[in-house]
Amino acid sequence: MDWIIVKLDQVRTFVEVVRANGFTAAAEGTGIPRSTVSLQVKALEEALGTRLLKRSTRSVSLTDDGRRLFDKASSAVETIERGLDEVRNTAGTLRGVIRMTVPADFPTAPLAGALKEFREEHPEVTIEVQMTNQTIDLVAANVDIALRMAIDPGQEEVERPLIDVEWGFFAASSWLASNPMPARAADIRDFLGPSAALRAFLEARVIPGRALPPAGVVADNLLLVRELIVQGYGVGLVPQGLCEDLVGDALVERVCRDETLEKTRLNMTFPTRADMVPRVRAFSNCLAKYFRHA
Repeated sequence: MDWIIVKLDQVRTFVEVVRANGFTAAAEGTGIPRSTVSLQVKALEEALGTRLLKRSTRSVSLTDDGRRLFDKASSAVETIERGLDEVRNTAGTLRGVIRMTVPADFPTAPLAGALKEFREEHPEVTIEVQMTNQTIDLVAANVDIALRMAIDPGQEEVERPLIDVEWGFFAASSWLASNPMPARAADIRDFLGPSAALRAFLEARVIPGRALPPAGVVADNLLLVRELIVQGYGVGLVPQGLCEDLVGDALVERVCRDETLEKTRLNMTFPTRADMVPRVRAFSNCLAKYFRHA
């Protein structure tokens, strides 16, 4: 039995090294010391009598034998780990790690509330949150949940609706004091533009068939756009929730009211249906509850 456990651990480490494209990145992702990662892969190679990886100072690449093992072992390791998780969790105690990604400009209050409640109820679950605006490969990055605006999911990805997001054009009252009130997007001066990827998304989903105006400032973070709006730098297109409190305080006004804007949907995205193990399913339910009440 000890031999089997050691071998499974070695194969799992080998799979993580390949996915992370390096020993250091695999060590950071698994929380295992780099020296241990290296020793486990070396022991696996010695046990099999073949070299699995070609190493360089910056990256690793698979040998032919390594490719054959990775193709067969990666899904098998995931299946075994899911089975072990389900067996461990049958007594009602959730354990393990949940890895999730959320947009870098995501509102943190409901997320923090969900994290606090879930961890208090399930202290043996560790949750790792990465805040990024990059659309990453959930399988390659070993991510369990990604919060994303509705896009065409990957072939095996599963989406669960979270909330509908309403958008609006906003400008500070101070900016409007010295500029005419724009009725449509084409009338905007000093537009605070989104990144190229977000611009394409907004022009396709929020203002379909129309173009956003040229921008003097381009940012990939909506919280920065909000701050620029507040400081009277120009007009931005952001989720209404980001500016509701400012409108209530008369610091910001809704503009371009002649524009018809479509809602978008924020989803929880999972790499595959099989990856929705009990701890992931339980946390997604907790997160959904917090956003319904946000």
